[in-house]
This record gives sequence, C-alpha cells and structure tokens, in this order.
Amino acid sequence: MLFEAKLLGSFWGEALHTAAHVINLSVVVILQADVPDRMWYGKDVSYSHLRVFGCKAFVHVPKDERSKLDAKTRECIFISYGHDEFGYRFYDPVEKKLVRSCDVILVEDQTIEDIGKIEKSESLSTDDVVDLIQLLRLIRLM
Repeated sequence: MLFEAKLLGSFWGEALHTAAHVINLSVVVILQADVPDRMWYGKDVSYSHLRVFGCKAFVHVPKDERSKLDAKTRECIFISYGHDEFGYRFYDPVEKKLVRSCDVILVEDQTIEDIGKIEKSESLSTDDVVDLIQLLRLIRLM
C-alpha cells in the first residue's frame, strides 16, 4: 500500500490500520460468509465511506484556524479512517502534521506526486475561441 501510494515508510502504522479496517469489512469464510463488523456490531455494513489510500485530498480549514485572506482548503494526503470518531485522517505535507476531518473533497485518481503540480492548460487558438463564442450564443438562444 505504501509503495503504490508513494508514501514514506513512516506511515506504516496508518497503512496497517487502513488495511485492518478494510479486512474487517470483507467477507470471511469462517463466519459463514459474513462480515466481521456486522457480527461484532450487529448492524449492516456500509462501503460508501471507503477511499483510496494515499490519494490527494482538499481538507476544509475551519474559520478559527485561518484569516480572511487565507485559503479555505489545504492539500493533504488521505492516510486512514477515523479510529474512534467519524471522519478521515490526513497528512498535511506543508505543515507536516496529521489532520482529522470529514469536510473534505478527495481526488482518488491522484497521489502525493500530484500535489503541488500545476497542470499546464493548452492555449486556445483564435478559431477555438470563435467556435466557443458561437456555441455559447446558441446555448443562450435555446
């Protein structure tokens, strides 16, 4: 998991916790094809909260932790699910600290290598601009 996410070995504990969380949501033959979390807690299991380990995330910064001109989000790396509380755990590579939040947007197809990269946009030719303007005019007429 650490290799695929391109994270340092110091995150092995978070990787282990995440793997154990996913294993506890998996079907086990010994339990007659049941899920350990369902047997332990007695309620149905949801898989909608599962995310890609090591993916890029934009975590909301609360008002009391930022000034008026600061960014409202910070780029972090998803490293684990909340241990005892609702939410996810992230690593902030700029401040080098762990952050817990549920107010987050995850970009699951990007990893730590993509953090900080600015995608170069292709410049539009004049023909493309003219076509775009004509398309916008047609949309307004509809």
